[in-house]
Amino acid sequence: MSNESLRQQLALLYQLQQRDSELLAIHQKLQDIPRQIAQLEAGVTESEEETAAKSAEVAEVEKGQRAKNAELEMNAEQREKYKNEQRSVTSNEAYTALERQIEFLDEKDADAEDVLLNLMEDHDRLKAELTELQAKVTQEKEKADTDTEQLRQELQTLEAERDEKMKARKAFLPKIDKVRRDEYHRWMKAQMASESGAARAKAGFIALGKKGTCSSCRMAIQPQTLKEAQKYEKLVYCSSCKRLLYVEPPTPDIPFP
Repeated sequence: MSNESLRQQLALLYQLQQRDSELLAIHQKLQDIPRQIAQLEAGVTESEEETAAKSAEVAEVEKGQRAKNAELEMNAEQREKYKNEQRSVTSNEAYTALERQIEFLDEKDADAEDVLLNLMEDHDRLKAELTELQAKVTQEKEKADTDTEQLRQELQTLEAERDEKMKARKAFLPKIDKVRRDEYHRWMKAQMASESGAARAKAGFIALGKKGTCSSCRMAIQPQTLKEAQKYEKLVYCSSCKRLLYVEPPTPDIPFP
């Protein structure tokens, strides 16, 4: 392969890498969007569960109110019964016993009314909190619906963009020598299979060498390595990050990158 042919191949490999970097960014967004939608749905579900719990508290207080009101009604009926009996008893002892029963009911009523008053205060507070939570849920659902619709539209746009870029990539591939292309694809496959593959793949298979510095590791390229790379006679790799180097030509009249 001539010097110019190798330089062109390096340029094409770099262009392919740029295309794949854009595709990786799109792929990541396509993965992130469903997670974002799930987070929106989870936020609404959490608020709905909080509202349901508050509604259950209100229901429990209302149950307690009904029980105390029923107790007061039963006490009133029993009190009336004792008073009727007082009218028919013939001894002071029996009358006094019934009076003590009535006094006992009065004490129970006083306790029940205190509890009922506290329950009413709790009910008013909980109802206000429930109303606030219901309004919050409504707002969150509206916002989640709007955001979800925007995310789904973005998803469709990204999918269309990805398909177009994949189509263009397929048409671009034959320009690259098969040996170089296969080497690049093997490297990409290996990176994507690793735990930090996407990050490593974005860092690139091929690094530009500008002003004597590797664009991947930001380290200075050793003078002898730079000299060899500028000849474009063979593939030269950065001694620091091991990336394939595509360096600036020794003269500015040659296109770069």
